[in-house]
Amino acid sequence: MWHTTDVCKAARWVVGRGPTLKGSAEISKMFRRHVIILVFRVLLLAASVYMYLSSNEKQGFNAMLRRGFSGVLLYAIWAVLVIGMLFRLIPNKRVAIGARKHYARSYQAAPATAAAPAVPATPATHAANKESGDAAAKRNRLHKGALVSALAWIAFNAAVFAALYISDMLTPAAAVVLMLVYAVCDIVCILFFCPFQAFFMRNRCCAQCRIHNWDYLMICTPLVLFPSIYSYSLLLTSAAVVIRWEIALRKNPHYFMAETNENLRCEQCDDKLCLVNKPLEQ
Repeated sequence: MWHTTDVCKAARWVVGRGPTLKGSAEISKMFRRHVIILVFRVLLLAASVYMYLSSNEKQGFNAMLRRGFSGVLLYAIWAVLVIGMLFRLIPNKRVAIGARKHYARSYQAAPATAAAPAVPATPATHAANKESGDAAAKRNRLHKGALVSALAWIAFNAAVFAALYISDMLTPAAAVVLMLVYAVCDIVCILFFCPFQAFFMRNRCCAQCRIHNWDYLMICTPLVLFPSIYSYSLLLTSAAVVIRWEIALRKNPHYFMAETNENLRCEQCDDKLCLVNKPLEQ
């Protein structure tokens, strides 16, 4: 649950550092970077709404790309999304640890949670086995949460598409608006509240999120109804991000859990994206 004081404090830190209040958490560069991304995406959303309202024609993407304002806007949206996806495909520290934990350079083996007694050895072996069993159980729970999240996303979008179709509003321009709504909600989920985390995944924070890099494919979902080079280029690139993520998860599941990757633990985290959206108790 977040409060007005938290939001005001966050806003005060967007541009630069202010005085640190006693007992308050310092806002990280990563948090400020995400706030800036949120503002930028809101501006793109506002521009897409203007494009939708100013055009009464149900033009396809090829026709929209040849028009002045809509063409510039669509190219800008395409560039922003593709650059963001390339950052996921190429390891770099410009993205949060939760989005790059599938790379070997982001992995640091976690020490054992409890020291084993010298004599006898049996309790230590039992503790190690229990820890391994707990990690496996948690991993299975996260896989189930991912499946439920995927089904919920498909059902939600099917309902939205049906409502737009019945209302005769299902056009490429409307798909762009919906895509930008999802893009804004993506950052809102990171900074303020995530329904997937709260209701399906139950992961502690974004750093430990099982479906973190599904975000761009979810953002691009509305484009699936309008085949074109524009839509396919975004959908295929976002699918590549998810495929790369899932392959890494299958090959190196220990990269994805705080029990085995020390870099995902709170004490090692420099991103501090949980200033408002507090970590869930496990």
